[in-house]
Amino acid sequence: MLPHLPLPSKRSLLSMTLLVVGLASVLVATLFILITLALTHGRAEDQATKRLNELIDSTSVMASVACFANDATLAAETANALIKHSDVLSISIYSNNEKLATASRPRPPLIANQHKAAPLRHAIHSPFDPTEIIGEIQLTPNWQEIHKTVRDDVRHAATILILVATGIVAVIGAVITLLVVRPVKSISDRLHSISATTGEKLHVPAAHAKNELGRLVEDINDLLGRFQVEHESRLQRVVTEKLSLAAEVFKNSQEGIMITNRQNEIVTVNRAFSQITGYSEAEVIGKDPRLLASGRQNSDFYKKLWNSLLTEGFWKGELWNRRKNGEIIPKWFSINTVKNEAGEIVNHVAIFSDISERKKAEERIEFLAHHDPLTKLPNRVLLRDRFSHACASALREGSGITMMFIDLDNFKNINDSFGHHAGDKLLTTIVERLHGFIREADTISRQGGDEFIVMLSNIREQDVVTRIAKKMLDALAAPVIFEGNTFAISASIGISLFPDDGQDFDELLRNADDAMYDAKSSGKNGYRFFTKTMSRDARRRLHLQVDLRNALENGEFQLYYQPQSDLASGKMIGVEALLRWHHPTLGMVSPSHFIPLAEECGLIVPIGQWVLEEACRQGAQWQKSGMPPLVVAVNISALQFSRGDLVEIIERALRDSGFPARQLEIEITESLLMRNLDGTRETIQRLKKLGIQFAIDDFGTGYSSLSSLKTMKVNKLKIDQSFVRDIGHDADDLAIVRAIIQLGKTLQLRVIAEGVETLEQLDILRKHGCDEVQGYYFGQPQPPENLQALLMTGKG
Repeated sequence: MLPHLPLPSKRSLLSMTLLVVGLASVLVATLFILITLALTHGRAEDQATKRLNELIDSTSVMASVACFANDATLAAETANALIKHSDVLSISIYSNNEKLATASRPRPPLIANQHKAAPLRHAIHSPFDPTEIIGEIQLTPNWQEIHKTVRDDVRHAATILILVATGIVAVIGAVITLLVVRPVKSISDRLHSISATTGEKLHVPAAHAKNELGRLVEDINDLLGRFQVEHESRLQRVVTEKLSLAAEVFKNSQEGIMITNRQNEIVTVNRAFSQITGYSEAEVIGKDPRLLASGRQNSDFYKKLWNSLLTEGFWKGELWNRRKNGEIIPKWFSINTVKNEAGEIVNHVAIFSDISERKKAEERIEFLAHHDPLTKLPNRVLLRDRFSHACASALREGSGITMMFIDLDNFKNINDSFGHHAGDKLLTTIVERLHGFIREADTISRQGGDEFIVMLSNIREQDVVTRIAKKMLDALAAPVIFEGNTFAISASIGISLFPDDGQDFDELLRNADDAMYDAKSSGKNGYRFFTKTMSRDARRRLHLQVDLRNALENGEFQLYYQPQSDLASGKMIGVEALLRWHHPTLGMVSPSHFIPLAEECGLIVPIGQWVLEEACRQGAQWQKSGMPPLVVAVNISALQFSRGDLVEIIERALRDSGFPARQLEIEITESLLMRNLDGTRETIQRLKKLGIQFAIDDFGTGYSSLSSLKTMKVNKLKIDQSFVRDIGHDADDLAIVRAIIQLGKTLQLRVIAEGVETLEQLDILRKHGCDEVQGYYFGQPQPPENLQALLMTGKG
């Protein structure tokens, strides 16, 4: 089809031309008829007037004789004859100013009411002396009848003229249609139906071979010929360019491309194919793609693959292929069919990429989501899941489960004295020893720090558990030699039994924890079974809970602030607010002791509100004193977040203090991020509308969904210090830190590392693109006045 010719509109140009010609003919004919009728009307009136005058002239002869003889009878007969044979309503004959005779006929109402014109007067001359006037005739013509006669004459003339004009217009239209419109329309229709690219031509009408229409057709054919040549040239250029582009893309694509024929033989591959598979093009041409098969997919898998290709024309999915060197790697394939005009499959085009690194990253993230990075032990999430399976099995078989809560005694002293590196080595050694006491069905889990949980499936007999606990204590008490130092350590073990001591995971774990505290308070290096009468630790925790409630009222809490620095500039750009409790008798109580208790009893909500208000107040005070703007980071617990008034509390704290919302950063944990996704997302969105920033605290130690990170739109990831501690010596920790930084860059999030204590750690973090750092290398947590003095002296 011709690409540049417009489709005919609803009313073609030829039809418009015919319509215009017809309208013009009708207009001319109408003007001609109107002029002719006007002339006819005037001529008819003149003829009527002429006949009336002739009648009066003929009557005046008899009237002249009657007047000369003064014969009233002859005058009356003359008047009546005129009335009878003419369109006259009345006539009067006067002789010497005296009425000699008169005659009339009844007047029509229209004449009587509407025509009151003066009567016509005609002088009567002497029959013997034409110059002598002897009388006068006065008559009133019947104008209505005269006009009617004129109208009849005009109407007859109009009818004849309209018939003649209609015939002429019809003849003109027929001639134009036959000689112009039909040939031109035929040419136009043919022009829109032919394809100039195939060389088709218009046929010249025989009747117009030598006139202008014939020459027009020849000009169009010439134009079509030139268009065909130009089209073929342009098409050839486009095809050449596209083939060249396709070849270049095929050659340089980073994804492997393999094309097979209808016999499923490889006909060509690209360079990336050889790089990924290890096979050169010469080694695979003519071969079946099965040479890449790894054997990991069964026949049903391939049946579904081929069925998708035959029914839908494409298939996408993951395939494990074997490289030339025998290595089996995962690939992501996209296979499409190529069909000819008959609908037959002639080729298959397979495009694939090596997803080995992505699979490894996914496996690594999956591992980190359920395991402790240091010891590689299952974390609480995985332990809970395994407990659910073990619980179902125990109920089904009528057996039990033993939960052992193990806490290393005085482990903090080793960390403080010899550093975290020595502590980590000790932890890994402890794990190796614990593995000697568990079966395949059992689980060891690290809860964090120096706390471990051992779950023994299908065991509830106390004598069996006692023997295991004693052996564990003996094994853990064996000295550990590391870097020339000998470490002696013990442990306290709390034991609870399912279903006797608890019906669910949390209850069983809590009771084992209580038993462990009882063992620790009894001198450590021992074990205790949970009993209902065990209350010492419970009383202690109860007293601490009461003191905790009074601490808020008595003003025993204080906020310390640890600097956060920009790694590129080295300047302090923020602080993290850390809660400290100065107990009146116990002294400084560690947050690891009272914060879990506060969360357990719900006091974390009012305490957290105080922390928010105090942090905002202090931030505003710093700003008023002339300190540079600092971001103040505040930790929010899951319980605070679950309360519906968190947004109102933060708004009130900002409003009362005057602290800018953009300088407040809320730190939340990964586990909190995964709880009640809809409610958490709504709360975060409401707070972000205020300008508040969000950071994920201790990232990598819990479980989070990458899609949740994206939808929640947090601003920062905070690398846990357990990963930072040994990045200069532990390749796994370095890989984790690098992966978190890269994840942050990919999601356009800032990344901050906590626990930075050495220059070596700082240099490694800077090398891998970390944005911010926090740790003892830059400053310990300190009271606000110390921090203000530090900034004022320019050391921040």
